[in-house]
Amino acid sequence: MVVSEETQLAEVLKQNVIKGDVKATESCVNKLLEMGLSARKIFDIISTGVLHMGEQLSNKEAFLPELVVTIDAFKKGLALIETKLKSEPKAGKPLRIVIGTVEGDIHNIGKNLVKTMLEVSGHDVYDLGVDIPADVFAAKAQEFDADIVGMSALVSPGLMSLRKTVERVRQVRGDRTNFIIGGYATSPALAEELNIMYAKDAIDAVNKIHDFVNRGGA
Repeated sequence: MVVSEETQLAEVLKQNVIKGDVKATESCVNKLLEMGLSARKIFDIISTGVLHMGEQLSNKEAFLPELVVTIDAFKKGLALIETKLKSEPKAGKPLRIVIGTVEGDIHNIGKNLVKTMLEVSGHDVYDLGVDIPADVFAAKAQEFDADIVGMSALVSPGLMSLRKTVERVRQVRGDRTNFIIGGYATSPALAEELNIMYAKDAIDAVNKIHDFVNRGGA
């Protein structure tokens, strides 16, 4: 099978982001823009690089300094396409979204990437941060009139807080607010049990939210 130059360059870009090679990332992004690739597709490529490094860190196959340089390369790539991203057509109407990492968990890499991706997609995002109690999620969802509450949980102790958060937000918001969860400790089975959305990674989270909008969910 013949692999196109665009596909080859996209893979090179991903690897450059993973390695944290800022100059090579800049070169690849500029070449892909010259070839006519959309800013959205380039954003997905550089985001995949960060996700890959995040997974390696979680599996103890990489260390924090490596992730730091990966994020530097990602930021460089994002800076080159940010203006084009904002001018490209958005999928559906913008939503009001509250996100945070649940109480008992301080991980934020995936959450921060989701926030960035949602914001460049045109959504209004309020990031609560990490180790957030259920009552804080509920209060902010009400104050912000949130269409969606997004929760990240990478460690098992956070699941009790996640369940409590869904319960508390529903007590306050009824069916006016929907939910999406992600992180190593979560699963499709848990999402099905709670009747909420599940995302396997940041890109999937944004796609699920876009699908939700297109189904008329907000």
